[in-house]
Amino acid sequence: MGYIATDLARIPATGFKWLVFLLEDRWNDLLRKELSENFEVLAAEVGPDALVIRGAEPQQFYDQVFNQYALHDRGFDRERFPFPFLLITDIPPTDFEGDLEEMQRAKMVLLPLAENYVRPGSITSILREVSRTLRTKESIDSLESLDRSKIQKHWGWITRYFDLKPNFLGFAIDLDEIINGLFIRAQKGAA
Repeated sequence: MGYIATDLARIPATGFKWLVFLLEDRWNDLLRKELSENFEVLAAEVGPDALVIRGAEPQQFYDQVFNQYALHDRGFDRERFPFPFLLITDIPPTDFEGDLEEMQRAKMVLLPLAENYVRPGSITSILREVSRTLRTKESIDSLESLDRSKIQKHWGWITRYFDLKPNFLGFAIDLDEIINGLFIRAQKGAA
């Protein structure tokens, strides 16, 4: 399902296992055009357990997501993170409400898309992989189990598209070594 949000507080808090935020700036180029043209397809293809969300006013929406998910506390520089990107998480924004423990349990994957755009159509394959992964129950269960082979099987496709580095997102996490830092789960939440 797809949702264009005017405000982060209006995003449904129940009914979905995953939220996929499309975070972008206002600039239009071929990459943004490709994302716009595929937004509804991505929303349909992720299946009934995921909600794909983009902001009606991109910069304001990005600021709300950045603050609510405390990305600044996780090592992100708001001005330098490359647009556009996907934030995939299992926690709705209203569930945080300043609860540090809940934030530490949240699973988050950030996929910067700009570095993978080489020509029209090049991002579509990433969106296909995201949708295939999120609509497969075993993919979601693999993150719960922390089983290395299951995570690699269901999420390993990410390494084909992204140049992953240890602590890619500035987190001290247990899953760095599984897919070099793209899956985020705080040490307390993984224990």
